[in-house]
Amino acid sequence: MQENALNSEHFVLKVSGKHGLIFKTKHNDHSYLEKVAKEMLELPDGHFTEYEIHSSDHANEEMTHPEYLIHPTFD
Repeated sequence: MQENALNSEHFVLKVSGKHGLIFKTKHNDHSYLEKVAKEMLELPDGHFTEYEIHSSDHANEEMTHPEYLIHPTFD
């Protein structure tokens, strides 16, 4: 493994959508993630509504952390 791979900064992209949908991914290139997010917002189905990109020291852990707990309600 290369030394720079161990020390590279990662960014996490979270794209939020309708009905509580959250898409998450990580990458070490902020501009690439911004391009992905903008393309997702422009999709014809319109499910994605907003995004955020932030740097993360624990990107792998963040990727597996649930955003919302789903509690079904039965009427």
